[in-house]
Amino acid sequence: MSHFSATQETVRATNGLPHAHATPLAGLSTFTLDLMPDLICVTSADGHAHWSNRAWRTARHLGLSENAEWLRSVAPEDRLHVLRTLKKAHATRQSTETDLRLRAPGQSPRWFLLRIVPDHDEQGDIQFWLNILTDIHTRKQREIGHEKRVALISHMLDASPDCIKVIDAQGALVHMNRAGCEALNVDPDSGFGMKWLPLLPPEVHPDGQEALDTAAQGENVRFPGESRVPGEQPRYWDNMLTPITSADGSVRSILCVSRDVTLAHENRRQIDILLHELNHRSRNLLTVIQALIRRSVPNPDEPFVETLTRRVCSISRSQDILLQGAWIGASISDLLMTQTAVSGDSAGHQTVFRGDPTLRLLPDAAERLGLAIHELTTNAIKYGALSTLSGTVTIEWGITDTSDKETFFLRWTETGGPSVIPPARRGFGSIVIEHNPRTLRGGKVHYDLKKDGVMWEFQAPATSVLRLKSDEKSTCLSPADVKA
Repeated sequence: MSHFSATQETVRATNGLPHAHATPLAGLSTFTLDLMPDLICVTSADGHAHWSNRAWRTARHLGLSENAEWLRSVAPEDRLHVLRTLKKAHATRQSTETDLRLRAPGQSPRWFLLRIVPDHDEQGDIQFWLNILTDIHTRKQREIGHEKRVALISHMLDASPDCIKVIDAQGALVHMNRAGCEALNVDPDSGFGMKWLPLLPPEVHPDGQEALDTAAQGENVRFPGESRVPGEQPRYWDNMLTPITSADGSVRSILCVSRDVTLAHENRRQIDILLHELNHRSRNLLTVIQALIRRSVPNPDEPFVETLTRRVCSISRSQDILLQGAWIGASISDLLMTQTAVSGDSAGHQTVFRGDPTLRLLPDAAERLGLAIHELTTNAIKYGALSTLSGTVTIEWGITDTSDKETFFLRWTETGGPSVIPPARRGFGSIVIEHNPRTLRGGKVHYDLKKDGVMWEFQAPATSVLRLKSDEKSTCLSPADVKA
């Protein structure tokens, strides 16, 4: 016996359905079902309609009837699917559900959730079926709108040549666009869920893990990477990781945008090769010039020949420093140490450096200031503070704010040396120390021969002599930046 209990007479009296189609709907409270907003129709085990509640009977705008012909109100594009769902439910004798649209003639379709629920007796036989329609039109419209937006975003991501990935806080892939799947050889229909880092070459794992940890803490971070597909050349990437936070500020996931910089990497490598070749040829040319000087003068042992040779070597050393900076800038501290190395003060007892080690000079400024520092060093060794063990040279550099603009300064100060005697005449060295640096845009030189030592200072607008950090960010990655 069913857990429902109402007699055939009760059902007939309530719905007015013919006795031939009545069934013992045990305990089925038609009064309660009439109060429900869902549309409910009761059918027999073989599919004949027996009863429908008030919501069903009054839904004429949906074209419903109290028999199996209500399927005609299902939108044609959903009808075959609904019939298959009903067939499956009757075959399996189990509850099932599906979404469908009901469309009355001349009306717009409306979304409903159809639930088909069987009632079994103690022997497991089906007594009747409950066909329940719940209006989900508003929710379904939101879902469709959301699906359209997701599809649009997915199409936009797939159109990008960048590899775009969403990674959870534990480093697992949540989603990846088409370019990312191709680069990492991942099936777009895989469903993802795999760890991202193992898809990359092992040598980039430490940098990648560090970047993931940093992004998981809520900070933006980037690192160079590499991908390899069997049978293809390696591709190099600039990876930018951006945390996606929840309302409470916690990191929900991480957006990783990887830009292919393979062409830039190859171009930089070619430029590096050309720069090394250019430097090699320049050094050879300077060597030829030195040889020509010695062979062109009557007496190659004359002091001025040695002086000229040292100046040529100074230019060569400046070029070496510029080459290390890919000819886009030279480290000031490296340049100063190189040009003062001729003093033999490798321990730094007599030469003191004070300045920002991150500042870099533009190529033209590096060559002119490097030659001036070389000349100052040579003079200090011969006549100034470096000619005695008690003398000291202090070299300071930095940026000061002057008249709403940044000014770069480089200052040479000698102390503790012998008394300075002004030269009887001004030679080429004075041109190198005073005049040559002034040819830089906005350059000013103050040169003073004080009794306790030489004081020389160069000033110029920072933008005319320094490689600004903002300029460095706009350049391509160098081979050293990208792990091969």
